[in-house]
Amino acid sequence: MKIRIILIFLSSLAVLGAVPLTFELAGKSQIKAWEAESNRLEGNFILDIIENRNQISEPDTAVFAATGAGFSYGYNTTESVEDLKWRNSIVGYGGSSAIAIDRFNNIWMTTAADSFVTDVDAFVPVGTGVHISPDSGRTWTHFPQPGITPVQGLAYDMACDSLGGVWMACFGQSLQKSDDTGQSWRTLTCDHKVWDPFSYMNQRMFSVHITDSGNLWVGTAEGINLCTSYNVPDSLRAWKQYTYSDGLTGNFVTSVRSVYDSIEGKEYIYAATWLAENQSEVNGVSYTDNNGMTWNRCLVGEKVYSFGFRGRDVYACGESGLWKSYDYGNYWEKYRIRAWSDIKKGYVDIGQVYSFLYQNDIMFVGTGQGMVVSGDDGNTWRMIEAYEPSSDSSNDTYAYPNPFSPQKFGEVKLQFKLAEGSQVTCEVFNFAMEKVRTVTSSVYFSSGEHYLVWDGKDSYGKTAANGVYFYIISYGDDKVWNKIIIFE
Repeated sequence: MKIRIILIFLSSLAVLGAVPLTFELAGKSQIKAWEAESNRLEGNFILDIIENRNQISEPDTAVFAATGAGFSYGYNTTESVEDLKWRNSIVGYGGSSAIAIDRFNNIWMTTAADSFVTDVDAFVPVGTGVHISPDSGRTWTHFPQPGITPVQGLAYDMACDSLGGVWMACFGQSLQKSDDTGQSWRTLTCDHKVWDPFSYMNQRMFSVHITDSGNLWVGTAEGINLCTSYNVPDSLRAWKQYTYSDGLTGNFVTSVRSVYDSIEGKEYIYAATWLAENQSEVNGVSYTDNNGMTWNRCLVGEKVYSFGFRGRDVYACGESGLWKSYDYGNYWEKYRIRAWSDIKKGYVDIGQVYSFLYQNDIMFVGTGQGMVVSGDDGNTWRMIEAYEPSSDSSNDTYAYPNPFSPQKFGEVKLQFKLAEGSQVTCEVFNFAMEKVRTVTSSVYFSSGEHYLVWDGKDSYGKTAANGVYFYIISYGDDKVWNKIIIFE
């Protein structure tokens, strides 16, 4: 049974690979205690950014970020973007795949990693556990991944209901539900059919969301499902399924979020709906203001990952950038994000964005290169990055992420420090010490921490093959070097 499930899930890797999740390879150190205050994050791949919506007595000053390397807690959000501070921890094996806050102010986080499965001779995503913190991430309680196998059983999304229940959307394990604070879990579906995600695409789940009105929405590989009364026995729970034929742009639903307009008395539901199997489908956003009776389409052709809101403004995080609509989805405009990096000592142009939060007049945007923030509605941007200062490292230079996948990460950063300003040259060599690429040649850098970026390609624009590579950074009469492992 286990091998059959692994093979089933591998048959969908082509589709699954499009979902923007990045995890550390197995073998990394997996638990790191709550760190002291710093100005950097735990990881640069920012999958999700959330706030504590239960905070009602005073403005919430904290944000919580799920990164590809662990958990980050940000505070001082009522101050300027320059005053933001962070505390970080690694709470489980791998990186974060989903995060949520329940009615009791507990933070929930799931983790996942790439693990090698010998039966199929390939690395596949594996769920590595569920974690709960009652104190904003200072301490955590850990539970094993629910379901019959963690292979492709990772949680892509989480939602907490008004009764204390926790719901997880898992690709290989459908919906997982706990009513006892994670002590036990049970598998649920939206169709009351025998559980078999191999046969039923609607049982392969990617998103789960509970609206302010109490409706439960679940996005799958075959559309979106609505339950208007989830507080009933499992066998009595009624579902309504909506698909491409009902007006969605596509059946592959990777995110569902909502916003309530108290003036109109309407609840708007937004879904990231991608091309699945029908060639008539397209990527885009599908939204409804009448619980699915009719659907509208927008951002057609854009692959959207998630949504955010501020009043009547809707934000869509997509493959080509951050979009904003002032009128609930009829008209959209795209931000140009050019963020200042203190580490790079220059500006970084941001393409893909994965997550968004607007809190206390600060825009938080999650990318694959770090988190970018703006305190002036997107006119200027500042980048917050994860890094270990070279002075704190056992090496004079190091590369991250490492091992490095050009397809997943896009680029590897080569961190180094200069005691004084100097002309810097960086070259990459293969294991036979043949030059692969000159990253930079005789470029002046001031004193302090810096990083260079290599996209994993050689001098001819071809992606380097799997293996061990060496990079050498030369400045003045000195040279420092280290190795990079490329693994697709």
